[in-house]
Amino acid sequence: LAKVSHDLKQAIMKARQAKKMTQKQLANELNESVQTIQWYESGKIVPNNALIARMDRVLGTKLPRVRKSKPTPELDAPPAK
Repeated sequence: LAKVSHDLKQAIMKARQAKKMTQKQLANELNESVQTIQWYESGKIVPNNALIARMDRVLGTKLPRVRKSKPTPELDAPPAK
């Protein structure tokens, strides 16, 4: 599970706005849907680090990377038989 960072969603929005790009323009540059960009900026979904690297290039910035949360033993253990 990836943690949605408030910093990441804010950074995406601020970097896009600094480049004077609309969500549609960013979506076109990344070959993503506008809705996907909206979800990234709202924190509804988390882009993977490869996509974040593409956003870095398009937006000319360095966005925070997604960290994986540590597994919880009781959640990741196989079911008892």
